[in-house]
Amino acid sequence: APAPSMPGPSAGGETPAPFHSASLYVGDLAPDVNESLLFEIFNAIGHVASIRVCRDAVTRRSLGYAYVNYHQLNDAERALDTMNFSMIKGK
Repeated sequence: APAPSMPGPSAGGETPAPFHSASLYVGDLAPDVNESLLFEIFNAIGHVASIRVCRDAVTRRSLGYAYVNYHQLNDAERALDTMNFSMIKGK
């Protein structure tokens, strides 16, 4: 009989746990795109856990990319399927 699975990395063929978080890279952003705007856009697709617009440590200007974190893998996959290559503020 197979041994009970322990928490940790899953091996191929195992049923995934029902709760998986996921992080999406959002790139080529206009300089004025902020967390609030991204939250408004991406939360419409699924429950967003957090958003981080990456910024210069000294000037705090946007570096043109962000990470959108979802609580559920399904929501992240839906966002990727529907938003990939979408324009935000003309970029």
